[in-house]
Amino acid sequence: MSQAEAEIAAGRKSARVKLVVPCEIKGSTEAIKVPVSDISLDGVKLISTQSHLIGDILRLTLRLPTPVELAAEIRWIKSDDARNRSILGCRFAHEGDSRQALKATLLNMASAIDSAARRVR
Repeated sequence: MSQAEAEIAAGRKSARVKLVVPCEIKGSTEAIKVPVSDISLDGVKLISTQSHLIGDILRLTLRLPTPVELAAEIRWIKSDDARNRSILGCRFAHEGDSRQALKATLLNMASAIDSAARRVR
């Protein structure tokens, strides 16, 4: 059983995928750039040096080949004091067709990666 299948079997709605891409958190005055460490159709794990609280709603722009804008609620925070940063576990608050747009973008990325890998072999 793959990691993705195991996560789904364990009760997760959709599998997480390790993916490091840039992301912006839009605030009232500026956008803060943070890395994503993994993503699923339901949420994302972010690494931030800014302080946040559980329950905060973030406006995110995932810098994928087709940028995707989503609202996300911080569900948990893990402090990494040694590196002066926090790891934020966020659940997407999908609006309209944002879930489908994210799914299509991730599938297109996977297809492009698969095609490139086949050319390298």
